Amino acid sequence: MNMYALRYLSGYQTKLKRGPVEYVAAASLQDALRTKSDWPIEIRYDCTSAWAKNPGTSLYYVEAWEAECCPPATPAPRP
Repeated sequence: MNMYALRYLSGYQTKLKRGPVEYVAAASLQDALRTKSDWPIEIRYDCTSAWAKNPGTSLYYVEAWEAECCPPATPAPRP
């Protein structure tokens, strides 16, 4: 399972508010977003992030859940 950072976005484009980050283990970006929403999902071209945007919102006011891939854990260097 991969780890994904999820956050809720809402507001007008010039004053978009970001909610706190939650971490979820899931098989894909789509599976991670489905834990929060049934809204349509759009995936970024390089597949590192995606969002599920409320279809009832407009271009100027947005409500969405965003998911980003978390990098693999890096072991701490030894002293």
